[in-house]
Amino acid sequence: GERGPCRAMSPHGDGGRSDKKIGVWGMVVVGFFWVHGGIYGNEAMLMAGPPLYVFIMLGIVPFVYSLPIALIVAELSTAFPEDGGYVVWVREACGAVVGSHHAYWVWVIYVVDAAIYPVLVSNYIDNWIPMGDTSRGLLAMGIVCFVTAINLLGTDVMVKFNTVLAVVSLAPTLIFTVLGLPQIQPARCVQAEGDVDWTLLVSWILWLYCGFFSLGTLAGELERPRRTFLLSIAILFPAVLILNTLPLAVALGIDGTASNYSAGYFNVLAGRVAGSWLDVCFQIGATVCLVGLYNAAIITAERSLAFLVGCHFAETSEWLSTVRKEQAGAAAPFVRWLLSTSQTGVAPIYMLFNAACASILVWMPYPILVEFSMLLSVPSILLFMWSFVALRIQRPETPRPFLIPGGLCAAVAITLVPVGISLLYAGIVGAGAALGPAARSNQRSYGEPVMQVYSMLLVVGLGVAVHALFSICCGRRRRLAVAPTAPRGGCSIKPLSHSDLGGAVEDETALLNGDGERAGSFSPDRLFLSSTQRAGADAMSRSISSERTRRAGASAAGQSSLREGIAHLVASLATPRRGTEYLQVPCSSGPRFV
Repeated sequence: GERGPCRAMSPHGDGGRSDKKIGVWGMVVVGFFWVHGGIYGNEAMLMAGPPLYVFIMLGIVPFVYSLPIALIVAELSTAFPEDGGYVVWVREACGAVVGSHHAYWVWVIYVVDAAIYPVLVSNYIDNWIPMGDTSRGLLAMGIVCFVTAINLLGTDVMVKFNTVLAVVSLAPTLIFTVLGLPQIQPARCVQAEGDVDWTLLVSWILWLYCGFFSLGTLAGELERPRRTFLLSIAILFPAVLILNTLPLAVALGIDGTASNYSAGYFNVLAGRVAGSWLDVCFQIGATVCLVGLYNAAIITAERSLAFLVGCHFAETSEWLSTVRKEQAGAAAPFVRWLLSTSQTGVAPIYMLFNAACASILVWMPYPILVEFSMLLSVPSILLFMWSFVALRIQRPETPRPFLIPGGLCAAVAITLVPVGISLLYAGIVGAGAALGPAARSNQRSYGEPVMQVYSMLLVVGLGVAVHALFSICCGRRRRLAVAPTAPRGGCSIKPLSHSDLGGAVEDETALLNGDGERAGSFSPDRLFLSSTQRAGADAMSRSISSERTRRAGASAAGQSSLREGIAHLVASLATPRRGTEYLQVPCSSGPRFV
């Protein structure tokens, strides 16, 4: 398949690029919420194992997992400065088929990830105002609907809304950490007694640090990409490391009983540090931050789905466009709005579909969502690492303003630990029923890890099945299109004539001479070509393709080559036709056979 930039994460529905450029501080502010976003919800780590194991994982994983990912993202983003990040890189390295499946996985990952945050919001509010399971689920759905309504108002409104959320969410976390530093008790941070739920612990730690993948999303928007990426990583990496450990140490200094750490317990501890006012501020900050994180994730999911449909299901995309243009009657304004991208950057139909998916997922417990999201990320991470090495081999001549030193051997070596951790995590999930401690059977079911494996296989298998179905449908359409009848879609087909070729010569000569007004609408998809005319058609096609890429003042030698190809085709008309063979040629409304 054709390879090229596919801006899955582009902030523009058409895959275009914004004129605004993001500098170092802009990248730090945006990237902070990708790679960290706050301590809200991290209570689950202390539910997963003793503090010693938690802090060891928090200290080691960033250096062996996040830092290699950040450096790889920096190299690929400067080599391929296009919006979309690793969706683009996988397609560049692996082609359209693998790229389409990977784009589908990325969409599912972000939809599942987005659903985590409304669940956390409802859990936090439940600690403030006790609610039942049904009320928490309805509240989470209400958050999904509210954010969707904001985003439907347009891109400008959405950006302003997200900016306010970011500012409000940071202050309580910083206040809690600074005021609680004197209460840190190192002895509580190194306690090792108790069982370890490796499935939950590893999945949560990887979830905390996997945000560095997203730094490539805005590669096409960066001002001086090499400098911006390196300085941003130099600021974000230590900041995330500190912010993931210090608040947790403060919390353990206040309350060392791990069994108390359910979702939303941090705001209770904040009240103990500075009084009820910080409790309230922490509750508000947690809620606002999680709403902002949901907004960021669902926006990415919307763009990913639009990219998947637009780039890999072109006929579906064309059908939607046709419906928008041709819809009549009372429903016409609504249908046109539903499929329009002028205001929101992505068609509202994608927003509503993703909101519906999130509204279903919010009824699931959020630890399961985290583990499912991370498990599905494993094949995506493996493809990302493979693409990094493959592009080193396939595109050695591509300029790389930032290059990880050490050549190909270093490129392979830097991927080994992240790949190993990802495979280890997949193995831990697969064996989760055996590793799960009996003491926690009341909190987690032994069947959950197995369910996660089956869920991931279901998602991947569904993608394969849909791809196979589309391939079968397209194959059937090709067989039907072989019949010498006018195909659907408006591409007329007529027998080859001297007048057609005369028009082609005139059109292409006008094009080469820079006279765009004289160039007609000659297109090879309007011709029946016999087998004896194939050589002439190929020669003309090659010449036209070559000459069209040059400036108006093409060389005399190039024009001569073009005329030779056309002359060859003209001469072939004199050959008697012994049956008609059909060639697949491009058509503006899809593949046709002539």
